[in-house]
Amino acid sequence: MSEKKKITAVEVDYDPIRMIKTSLPIFLALFAFLASGAYIAYRMVSNYNYNERWKDYDECGV
Repeated sequence: MSEKKKITAVEVDYDPIRMIKTSLPIFLALFAFLASGAYIAYRMVSNYNYNERWKDYDECGV
């Protein structure tokens, strides 16, 4: 019978370079997602404020 060997935390080889290579794309994708969401929210607020400022002049024909 074959017995499965359990891997404990002590036996796992800690490789910081491998951890960085694995986590860096995840963090970059998360940053890009949050930055694009913040940009969209900023543009929505900016457009709303612009339209509020000029709504009184819509009917004057300018």
